[in-house]
Amino acid sequence: MEAWVLYISGIMGIGDIGLLLALLNIYWQNYKEMKSKFTRGLLFFVSVLLLQTIFLTISPFFRPDVGPILIIYNVMMFIALSVLLKTTW
Repeated sequence: MEAWVLYISGIMGIGDIGLLLALLNIYWQNYKEMKSKFTRGLLFFVSVLLLQTIFLTISPFFRPDVGPILIIYNVMMFIALSVLLKTTW
């Protein structure tokens, strides 16, 4: 597998992790103020998505054959998380 595929996949994964951390911070601040079940559900959802993204970001280094698929996945996820962050903010 080409090395550039691993790097692009890793960079996109780090971008996804950054967006998820921003969402986690916003939801945590909201939960501290409101203490609602909905916000707690959002915190759980973003936390699980963050763990999945961390796992998928490091997985190409153990299985390089999944790199091209993860680039597509990470680009789509980055776009979706950007829209979610914009609407949440």
